[in-house]
Amino acid sequence: MKLTPRKHYALNVLLLLIYSIVMIYALAYPPNPNRIIETWLVSILLQRFCSRLWCIMMWLSAIIVLFYHPTATLYGRPSFGIVTSLLSTTASEASEYIAAISWHTCVMTIVLAAIPLLIMRFSRHTAVPRWRGYWAIPFVIVLMVMTVQTARKGYTTGGFALRAQPIEFLADAYLQPRAYFAELAKMKADLAKPDNWQISSSQQQYRNYVLIIGESARADYLHLYGFKYPDTPFLDRHASIIMDNMLSAGPNTPISLLHGLTLSHGKSFSIQNNVITLAKKAGMDTAWLSNQGALGQYDTSISTIAHQANHITFLKTTGYDFGQRSYDNQLIKPLQKVLAQPLVAGQSRLIVLHIMGSHPNPCDRLPNPPQHYVENNNSNCYIDTIRQTDTLLSQIYTTLQQNGEPFSMLYFSDHGLSHDKNTFEKNSLVRSSSILRHNDHFYQNYHVPLVIINSGQPRQTHNQAQRSGLELLDGIAQWLGIHSPQLPFANQFFSTANSNNPQVLDFNQHLQSVKQLRNDPLPADLQ
Repeated sequence: MKLTPRKHYALNVLLLLIYSIVMIYALAYPPNPNRIIETWLVSILLQRFCSRLWCIMMWLSAIIVLFYHPTATLYGRPSFGIVTSLLSTTASEASEYIAAISWHTCVMTIVLAAIPLLIMRFSRHTAVPRWRGYWAIPFVIVLMVMTVQTARKGYTTGGFALRAQPIEFLADAYLQPRAYFAELAKMKADLAKPDNWQISSSQQQYRNYVLIIGESARADYLHLYGFKYPDTPFLDRHASIIMDNMLSAGPNTPISLLHGLTLSHGKSFSIQNNVITLAKKAGMDTAWLSNQGALGQYDTSISTIAHQANHITFLKTTGYDFGQRSYDNQLIKPLQKVLAQPLVAGQSRLIVLHIMGSHPNPCDRLPNPPQHYVENNNSNCYIDTIRQTDTLLSQIYTTLQQNGEPFSMLYFSDHGLSHDKNTFEKNSLVRSSSILRHNDHFYQNYHVPLVIINSGQPRQTHNQAQRSGLELLDGIAQWLGIHSPQLPFANQFFSTANSNNPQVLDFNQHLQSVKQLRNDPLPADLQ
């Protein structure tokens, strides 16, 4: 049946509404009514009054979806956290990201990218009504009102008020890297300044303190925290203090560690006032041993802290072994070398080990295939990376024992992960490739282990107090026996009293109350 021109145009308008929804979905923006309406109205206005620009926009939409939808599927819309992770990644991590893209995501990407082009092809034969200019006035007024409302309600701190796609995406793609480079410039300027730590007292109980920064381990996957499989035999036996309700400062490594290991407390962090400079100011020797990537002194945000230590080792560098896969247990030899370095009488040492732990994709963290626990192989890998980290802690413990001096170990994970809601527990083909991912909506993205293992302390204590990673540096200072008026939460960190209204940071570094986080329970076969 041949459509009348009016019906043909009505169908065209409907297709533009579908385009609006598709674009928002493909780029992982929240599908709220305002965003859909704004995208729809902009499309209608451009098609009617500037058809050439509308065609460019449709082609641009297809290209953006084709290149960004796989990332959107994994990590969401452009944000400060995604830009930071992207610009701080290594070649091997980039290849792991590509390997994590499933075949059905590739197919869906092609389908979604084709939709703007198909709509553009259909519209070639659409007779557009002869609107006069004043018919556009109501559309423009609606767009202006929505944009002003968005700006006034503060939705766009660090973002763009007009939420029409792909305009909002292009704005974010410009503004978020700009915010990152502004942050990086600030850090470089801060590193040129001396720290301004004020040390009121410093007395270390142990000769060697080893801080192990874990990666992507959510607490409820550890047997020590109630997980059904015995994947933490060392911690089960040797943990001295267990913080049962520790929360990371942020949902990914850069945000969490920059605000957890520097003087921040949820405000702008002072990169020069960090855990290394604090220990050095207290007279301690310092070392940083890392299995995370480092392209140079200022190429990643975390390495800016690392390069202030007295002794530095990165397993992944820009040298001949760049991009080669390395495993956390390769840090044991550098640890032994640091422990062999002499200390002056009465001096203690802080050694930081930054491991890959359970970083996605967990199967790539294992030198051998995982044990079979459940049907989901990705879950099997994740569980075995927890067990592998426990084994590493045991190796560190043995190395310190062999050194013959009193020691204390503190292990925590930088953040947790949540289950991919789009693929977890569906058909068998999908179950085998389901992945735990970064997110900032769930409690389990932040609930992490924090455990202290002291030499000569067999008694085990569970602390139920809830703590935010925004207070983490205070707790580390207390552990190190360092007291500073700039760290007001130090004395209470290991007490049994809960923090007052604990907060954490989302991907855009905005504070959010822990109470508003949703629950992401373990899958049924792991409960």
